[in-house]
Amino acid sequence: MTILPRLDLKAGRALTLAGAPEGHDARLLAELAEREPPGLLHIALDDGRAARLADLVSFYAPGIEIVGFPAWDCLPYDRVSPNVELVGQRITALARLLEPADRPRLVIATVNGAAQRVPPR
Repeated sequence: MTILPRLDLKAGRALTLAGAPEGHDARLLAELAEREPPGLLHIALDDGRAARLADLVSFYAPGIEIVGFPAWDCLPYDRVSPNVELVGQRITALARLLEPADRPRLVIATVNGAAQRVPPR
């Protein structure tokens, strides 16, 4: 069942959906990702919401490829290095984004994850 009207989305154009309750936002994103190839980027407030959103989108639309892009667990000029597992997840996500998508794709990042620098292509 379609819940969104037909939208005229163009590549690189931002779309803001506001006021959707948690859970329903996943259904809206799943529908948008299926209708608007090659993919969408969603910026979540924190890691917990990003994880719940990924689970719910997988429930509503199991055919969507979900790419998680986590933030580092340290500050930029901190004396400790980021967790090796998180660095690996970020590199894996970037590598997956370089590959052509064979199905709808949704990238889920946090505000901090999207703001942190990435290596050049």
